[in-house]
Amino acid sequence: MKTPTETLSEFCASLSLSKIPGEVVDHAKLCILDGLGCALFGAGQDCGQILGSYVRDVGGRAEASLWGMLGKVPAANAALVNGTLVHSFELDDLHKSSILHPTSVALPAAIAIAQSTGSTSGANVIAAYIGGTEAGIRAGNCVGVKQLSDGFHPTGTLGPIAAAGAAGNLLGLSAEQMLHALSIGATQAAGLMSAQFESMVKRVHAGRAAQSGVMAAELAQRGLTGIDTVFENDYGGFCKTFGGPDANIDLLTDGLGEEFETANIGFKCYAACGSTHTTIDAIKELRNEHKITADDVERIDVEATTVTKLHVGFPYEPGSLTSAQMNLPYAAAVTLLDGEAFIDQYSQANTHNLEVIALAKRVSVTPAADLDAQGGPGRHTVRIIVSTKDGRNLKAERTHAKGSPADPLTRNEVIEKFYRLAETRIGSDGASNLYDCVMDLENKPDIKSLTGLL
Repeated sequence: MKTPTETLSEFCASLSLSKIPGEVVDHAKLCILDGLGCALFGAGQDCGQILGSYVRDVGGRAEASLWGMLGKVPAANAALVNGTLVHSFELDDLHKSSILHPTSVALPAAIAIAQSTGSTSGANVIAAYIGGTEAGIRAGNCVGVKQLSDGFHPTGTLGPIAAAGAAGNLLGLSAEQMLHALSIGATQAAGLMSAQFESMVKRVHAGRAAQSGVMAAELAQRGLTGIDTVFENDYGGFCKTFGGPDANIDLLTDGLGEEFETANIGFKCYAACGSTHTTIDAIKELRNEHKITADDVERIDVEATTVTKLHVGFPYEPGSLTSAQMNLPYAAAVTLLDGEAFIDQYSQANTHNLEVIALAKRVSVTPAADLDAQGGPGRHTVRIIVSTKDGRNLKAERTHAKGSPADPLTRNEVIEKFYRLAETRIGSDGASNLYDCVMDLENKPDIKSLTGLL
């Protein structure tokens, strides 16, 4: 019998567009569109500019483009920058159960390799992207929420697997070479969640993962070997190391090739960590229903899961933009004040806004055992009580965020978000041309038109 590692490797190596249901391809193209919009907006942010400057100074072969910027660099370094850009403003897509931001790692790797090889069709890029997302998501499903609660950033740990799967597919790796690519990627798992409290480097976790995946595939192509049973080893294997004794290795391959987890990738409509989104939804609901303002509010009490408390429930202190985007009290405050939590609410100036800070100080987050008992599907559940100065206790409960598969954005909402982000860098005509190109990507003989627009 094949091991789980072998089965996943064969799938990633052999996946082509003809093996993927049409509805999965359509969803994947929306993910690609959304990711490119996020990246183009990110190209105007400080972290993107720093990474772009760094790889241009390092130099090397001009293989792949930097999105929203000038210059070409080696494929792995392009993936470093472009993955960072996609993840640079907490707007990129999210697969809830694996806790992976798939497009920030799989897409930069796929496009970088497509450019470096120079003879890859749009259909092959889509298939490689889906193969990579399936590998990363399934590894994340195996380990569950434990890696996050232990302090690891799942996109940093799972991302090299996804990127290696995408890159290896486009390099034409054999099943055996793909096994080594996935393994080399898995051994490069990294990323500490304490980065959320203040640093730019949290955004770089995605870029570094994409870079590691490209390197893993290129090294496997050259004969470097990894760990034959990287996922299933009891000691030092990926699943037990990050998921502990409860890691479920069966989830790596159950339904593989028939059930596509890519179809369960959700889109973010708020510029904040996904663990804050149910709170934002609930505050918007109460604000609209009861017409409350910040002046009406005495305090806001949020009951959440322990993981949400650890992840985003820390007291808000003005610092970096990252710390605001990863903070639930800040999210509740800006949403109550503005009725929205998009790019305008997450500006550096707003993170030091005295009105926002004062309201955030009145938000308390407490873990609840009954919410923890719901397990992974209920990880984002919140119960909120807004206590008003006139003695009312306004309540709301939310389990699934808007944009998740349980409450999905419409196709038009995803497209509207893309235009809003992409136009900041390439204007309305450029965004329109890029939209047309992505929607027809499976019919492109190569990706020069796509990369030219970027």
